[in-house]
Amino acid sequence: MEVDYTMDQEEKDVIKNLIVYLGCTVSHLQEVKLNKLIYVAHLYHYSNYGLLLTKTPFLNFSHGPHASALRSVINEQLESNSMRLEISRSETEPPYSNPCIIIKSCVMKDERLSNQCLNTMKEVVEDWGDKTFRQVLDYTTRTIPFISTPYKDAIELISIQPSESLKCALTLPERVSLHKFIKTPEGAVGKAGGRNNGACSVSVNEAVEIYLALCGDPPEKIPSKENLGFNARAVLDAFGNACDKNEDGTENYLTDTDRAARLTHSLINPAGFRYHNNSVALRIGMLFLKRCGYSFDRNFVEENPPAAHDYESLRDWFGRASSRNDSPHP
Repeated sequence: MEVDYTMDQEEKDVIKNLIVYLGCTVSHLQEVKLNKLIYVAHLYHYSNYGLLLTKTPFLNFSHGPHASALRSVINEQLESNSMRLEISRSETEPPYSNPCIIIKSCVMKDERLSNQCLNTMKEVVEDWGDKTFRQVLDYTTRTIPFISTPYKDAIELISIQPSESLKCALTLPERVSLHKFIKTPEGAVGKAGGRNNGACSVSVNEAVEIYLALCGDPPEKIPSKENLGFNARAVLDAFGNACDKNEDGTENYLTDTDRAARLTHSLINPAGFRYHNNSVALRIGMLFLKRCGYSFDRNFVEENPPAAHDYESLRDWFGRASSRNDSPHP
């Protein structure tokens, strides 16, 4: 959906300063890459400080998060000569190919950025300034706010509790590993990807990728528009509630199967994922146990699904379906 939005002058000035900063610090800055880096800046700033950098809306499009309002700001800067366009062509490109137009700033004005904003921009440039547009695009389309937003809707950062998880995204090898795990749960799994706490060796980012895998989205492609949109707050809360202590708060730690059942049950109850919610939750519990040193037999998993999805039933199922790698399977 289109968002009817008009920037006020204060917000426009902030956006201009961000563009100038990127134009001075990023050597190969196409407009499409600039748009994505401004989104990354908003994401980082909200994750770090719990504050919106600006209210500029980014829509969920098939080519990643996009803010159409940035185009008019860039045009103003070009007209005022605070920005300029340069033609960039590598020596390997044939002379008849279309040249790449990059954006350059005429003067650095980082003193116009607040300390928090400057810290955010330095982090963005350090992480993504030298990356290609394809790499930046791959990252932005695997962030939780993007995937949790329905196609063509505005990405609402404030609808999600700020955390480091929002900045995280799985690499392609990590995603490929999870997709293999979905197909062959008896196989090996890699180390945890994304951001996870000490009580859980599975991250929210991995839960999201498992959801995409079960929906049929390949790991190397931008998620299809049909599968975009899930309740990110519910999923994040479920992970937060799946702690490693008993409900009475004592230090009597739960067993591995107890914790797997609690994590699975926490994810099932709010139905955070629109499709395959129960399957996603069950795979998360299995992945947790795999990283705790357990194994599963695919035939048993496929032929003996859990009798129910309450905590007791799930705990019983994990106890029967899994075995320690140093002990025989039941």
